[in-house]
Amino acid sequence: MEGQLGRVLGSYNLGELRTARRIKCGFVNDNWAVETAWGRYFLKHRHPHLRRPDLIRAQHDLMGWLRQAGFPAPAVVPTASGETFLMLDGEFYEIHEYIEGKHYDHNRPAHLEEAALTLGRYHTHVQGCAPQALCNLDALYSPVVLSTILVHLRAAWQLDQNPDLTQTAQELEVQATDLAARLARHGALPHLVIHGDYYGDNLLFDGNRIVGVVDYDKARWQPRVVELAEALIYFTTERPGHLKRIVYSGTLDFGAVHQFLVAYTDAVSLSESEIQALPHWIRTIWLCASLNPPLEPLMSLEAAPQAVPEVLALARWAQTHASDIVEIGLAAQKNLCS
Repeated sequence: MEGQLGRVLGSYNLGELRTARRIKCGFVNDNWAVETAWGRYFLKHRHPHLRRPDLIRAQHDLMGWLRQAGFPAPAVVPTASGETFLMLDGEFYEIHEYIEGKHYDHNRPAHLEEAALTLGRYHTHVQGCAPQALCNLDALYSPVVLSTILVHLRAAWQLDQNPDLTQTAQELEVQATDLAARLARHGALPHLVIHGDYYGDNLLFDGNRIVGVVDYDKARWQPRVVELAEALIYFTTERPGHLKRIVYSGTLDFGAVHQFLVAYTDAVSLSESEIQALPHWIRTIWLCASLNPPLEPLMSLEAAPQAVPEVLALARWAQTHASDIVEIGLAAQKNLCS
């Protein structure tokens, strides 16, 4: 990639390249901070799995919509020909404005509240924006996704040769069936184009204020509460946690959950059905992402005996404490209405 920088920038009216530095955060694309005669920019070299022109244009339309609403999405820099991305030798590139800022700090309560409030603002501003390409994407998480994962795991775990895992697989299938039934009771929940990857490394802070929300590669049409559930998992998980074998370190901190939901509902009014569904979506995400971690292979046969008990411990915790999460959500919503 480094040898291509000059050629890439040659397709833009940004002046001569002065410096370039690979950005370490980000797990999929090859990202660079570049400085030219005209200023500093963020250059993204897209991963092969993220090279659909219709999706890229839809993501850029989303970012433009948000910027018009005053939301701190980065501006896309057009090529010399006016396109929002560049195709060069079969590779895909795009350049955004460079936003100076620091990442989320779990030790700063003000960052938690700002992250929650900004997510609420995103969900407010994105209303009415629904590019067709983003509406046609598969769900990130759902009971159906979970059931599909379990089908693949049954084959990978070779249950006919490993009967000790048979009961474990059955317990996971009971979880999937239970979640499908519980979420079906809540009917159609409010949908919107979620950010899809709203976590600390995609938030840029100036002090305690968010000045940039970046990386819209996972944006898609989903129930709003799915993104809220995933945000609660990221921002309010206990630290340090007690789990060692899966992607999650532990369960949720109820104090942090309350703090997050109070700040979030300053910007968004949740329906009672969304609040009731929230713990079930948390359980769904925990199960899906633990068994099939993002950017990693399915849980292996070798890892399963020690890892699955931790997965099931999270699922049981979500079942046991569902009413506590709902109570916190209702209290936060009441705080908004009072």
